[in-house]
Amino acid sequence: MQPVAGMTVTQDRQGSITQRIHRSYGDLPEGERKAADFILDSPGELATLTAGELAERAGISNATVSRFFRRLGYSSFEEARRASRAMRASGSPLYLAETSRPGRKGSVIARDMAAETKLVEMSLSMQSPLTIDAVSAALAKARRLRVAGFRNSYFAAAYACMMLLQLRPDVAMLNAAGQTLGEAIAELGPGDVVLVVGLRRRPRGFLEFIRVLAATGAEVVLLADRSIREAPAVARWNLTCAVETPQLLDSYVGALAVLRLLGLETMRHLGTVARRRLENIESLHDALSELE
Repeated sequence: MQPVAGMTVTQDRQGSITQRIHRSYGDLPEGERKAADFILDSPGELATLTAGELAERAGISNATVSRFFRRLGYSSFEEARRASRAMRASGSPLYLAETSRPGRKGSVIARDMAAETKLVEMSLSMQSPLTIDAVSAALAKARRLRVAGFRNSYFAAAYACMMLLQLRPDVAMLNAAGQTLGEAIAELGPGDVVLVVGLRRRPRGFLEFIRVLAATGAEVVLLADRSIREAPAVARWNLTCAVETPQLLDSYVGALAVLRLLGLETMRHLGTVARRRLENIESLHDALSELE
């Protein structure tokens, strides 16, 4: 297949559709980026659309759709759609999940409860049991375990950090108060794991932050919502959660549910080691009369 004039075809044509898009996203023209955004927001819909329908929904031309998929390394739109259908057939939660559209009927509290419940259900259903098992095993056996998050992601990261600290030693926030990122990253290397919570809206330089982390040799676990671009291609493992609501403010109940699941599975992998640590912490609480 020959590239069209002025277009650079992605060299690495391996991986899923979303992985290919993340690798190419930074170099996409504006029109093709619209197609990328549409697919990344709802990967499963690609399996059910024609090229014309995708062009209409993304607000671009059919020719742009064709150029976009050729840039990703597909011979045609149909080849990409077959790949999406294969992912749906395999049961991939990302390709089965749909955007949350809670109803508007009922009281304010009832509507909010329905939206929050939906986000938890969506976020947990997006997880692959194999990925959760692999990530929790890595969190359990890591030499050092660091956790990071910025802006609204910070409190979710801090929750994960405190939860994991109860289960195993050498767990800390990477972006702790009074410390620069460079000072904290300098100690990382192979055998370490960094759990990064990257929910929208991420600070400028977030992608470079993930790249620097990966360059240390540490394994990066990235928990993000579906608006994330490019960074997933760098992380070792990616976990996706839903944060969108009909209201102005995002909700993080889905992200917390996924983090709690990771904590429970990490405890399972640690077994008696985690239980002995918890027992020791409880005895210290009693000795210090710290808790009610």
